[in-house]
Amino acid sequence: MPEARGDRSRLSVVFLPAMLCDDELYRPQLEGLRDLIDPLVLTVAAATMAEAAMTVLRDAPPRFLIVGTSYGGNLALEVVIRAPSRVGGLWLMGCNPGPASDPNAARKRHELVQRGEFDAVVDELAATIVYEHGPHATDVANSFGRMARRTGQTVFLRQNASLLGRADRRTNLAQITCPTLIIWGRKDRLAGVEHGAEMAAKIPRGQLIVLDDCGHLPTLEQPDATVAVVREWLGLLGAIAN
Repeated sequence: MPEARGDRSRLSVVFLPAMLCDDELYRPQLEGLRDLIDPLVLTVAAATMAEAAMTVLRDAPPRFLIVGTSYGGNLALEVVIRAPSRVGGLWLMGCNPGPASDPNAARKRHELVQRGEFDAVVDELAATIVYEHGPHATDVANSFGRMARRTGQTVFLRQNASLLGRADRRTNLAQITCPTLIIWGRKDRLAGVEHGAEMAAKIPRGQLIVLDDCGHLPTLEQPDATVAVVREWLGLLGAIAN
């Protein structure tokens, strides 16, 4: 299991936010798991997924668990595939391990941002990623807007380009040997639950949990349920390690 960077009773965990997101994406989990983890949140924006993975490996502790949502999930996959000996556990949400399912839409957003229509792209993404009938829909959409405007259009352009150019990692899933938790929103419109099911089936120690009334951002849309699932998973990892 990973060693903590500070308190050795806690686990070192690297959190990789979704596109245009920052540590606010994981605030409920940072609070709800603070007795168990020593967190490091990295918002990475590089021209390619390979470069982004090298940034994570440079900044991360020697041994760690890694968490990724959407873009951050693809980046987490890249990290564990490149440096499996450093990753003691993997937690994924809302990522597609294959090529972009709608590259034309992604390219259109890229062009709109380059033309100065960043706010319109943020509004469109917020309306897509959040399940509108979920218990925290308005708050989550507002949270995404705040994060997007903090991170800004340069981060979007780099992250979007790296996602569009990413390698197809479906053939690498069977090589991931660390315990892997996959949490998915049943109402995810950006990355359907079939992507989570595929990863759970192909990763030898993969486990899929699907949350109802939840879209693309489980950590904000179903924060209590997510914390409960992860606490149980971390407890199992601790029992295995001991």
